[in-house]
Amino acid sequence: MVKEYLEKTRDEFYDSRQSLIEKLTTAENHYKENIKLIQMLEDSSDENYEAFTPREVNSYNKNKIREIKEEQNLIEPQLKTLHKQISDIDCKIDEINSIIRVCNTDDSAADVEISEVMSDVINEEDSGLFNRVLLETVEGERQRIARDLHDSTVQSLTSLLHKTELCLKLLDIDPIRCKLELTSQGKILKDIINELRNMIYNLRPMSFDDIGFNITVERALDKLKNANNIRCNFKTEGDECNVDSIVSLTLLRVIQEACSNSIKHGHAKVINVTIVYESHSLTLTVEDDGDGFNVSAIPEVTRSDNSGFGLSMMKERVYLLSGKIKIDSKPGEGCTIKVTVPINKED
Repeated sequence: MVKEYLEKTRDEFYDSRQSLIEKLTTAENHYKENIKLIQMLEDSSDENYEAFTPREVNSYNKNKIREIKEEQNLIEPQLKTLHKQISDIDCKIDEINSIIRVCNTDDSAADVEISEVMSDVINEEDSGLFNRVLLETVEGERQRIARDLHDSTVQSLTSLLHKTELCLKLLDIDPIRCKLELTSQGKILKDIINELRNMIYNLRPMSFDDIGFNITVERALDKLKNANNIRCNFKTEGDECNVDSIVSLTLLRVIQEACSNSIKHGHAKVINVTIVYESHSLTLTVEDDGDGFNVSAIPEVTRSDNSGFGLSMMKERVYLLSGKIKIDSKPGEGCTIKVTVPINKED
């Protein structure tokens, strides 16, 4: 079982981590002892006596201090290396724990794909590439959330703080203006609450559990259409069936990313989204009338200016579900993204 293999690998990392912590503790204690020893040797030196005698005194102390400082210079990079190794192992353990939680939720889904990814990545010589696929996906999400918080919520809170400081100064001098500023602060607070609600919804739409996958997608496309003044067509084929929440959420992320790319980079005016339910799989198609691009040039574009990362994120999401993704596009002919994922646990 994949879960047993992951737990065994995690235990091995725990052992390695404990060994590194012991080395780190020993090195840090030695480093602190050297600091105290240097201080003691410096305190025992009589500088006033040296100033009135031609003889070199306390030569032993000086040489010893020099030796200890040289040793300290060697210990410092060792401490940094040990801290980095422990941090790397902590990341690996966190990622394994995340996968184990997924396995606990759905013991069968994506077993083959996860086992292949884990086997390939763990056996790589460079430990920094461990679980690269999952790390890039998780890190991309973290960067997106951090960017959203920084660009909206943090700036709004900063503005609120400045207005609060202004109100404190105006409280006795100009009460009327102070009231106006407080009213303005109330509006800012409402905006912050709405922004946070939108972020929470994007992280985990509650409508999945209440109204189902199809209506959730339809509402997401309506928001996109109203915000960007484009036409979004949505249709389904086949009978809607119960889809695991992780699959539904991943497909929604793919739709959002594909539509965002179509609007931002392809300048599309019409986007067609189709979901086809079959007995063992679900097929999602996102088609636009945008500018299109050369699919074969995407790796080069990604290396040069860090664009195309959205497409790579989509691929990783789909592969982690043991699905398939196909991207067809040519300059001037729009883009079509087709995703097929299994929806039965046995598959």
